[in-house]
Amino acid sequence: MGTAVRLRSRGTRALGAAIVGTAVLGLGSALLGGADDLLRFGAPLALFGVLGWAAFWEPYVEVSDGGITVANTLRTVHVPWPAVRSVNGRYGLRLSTAYGPVTAWAASAPAGRERAGSKESHTSAVVCAKLEELRDAGHLDNPRLEAEALATRWHRHLMATILVLLAGTVLLPLVL
Repeated sequence: MGTAVRLRSRGTRALGAAIVGTAVLGLGSALLGGADDLLRFGAPLALFGVLGWAAFWEPYVEVSDGGITVANTLRTVHVPWPAVRSVNGRYGLRLSTAYGPVTAWAASAPAGRERAGSKESHTSAVVCAKLEELRDAGHLDNPRLEAEALATRWHRHLMATILVLLAGTVLLPLVL
């Protein structure tokens, strides 16, 4: 049994860190400005930071013997190997599965000339290599789907946090 490989885009993680850092600095500035500033600007700054973390820092693609786990901003989807029909990595990672397409937000795409030359992303190369390894070993000779749909987990806590901060962003300035 092999080990799982978790892949994330360094560029988007840097952007996520910059967004969270900006939000923290803004919250610090609002805190120094007093209670009125914190009530007025705290929720939108926290929303900005949470969205930056959720969209750019947290997403990943995990490749393991059991399948591919795609963690996007609002949900995580597990795709078992027998369900994978094809892999497209020109613009990041898009899996064509027996259940429909699955796109990975975290997969970095080739840039410029590499994309024009139809070069695949690093993430798709890792996925394709694992898929070929499993096919060569005979594990996918007679693929069987064990479920009616892909295993999907919605990030409900994140969605609730976003809704609360969005409500605070709209309502708190009206109260002041």
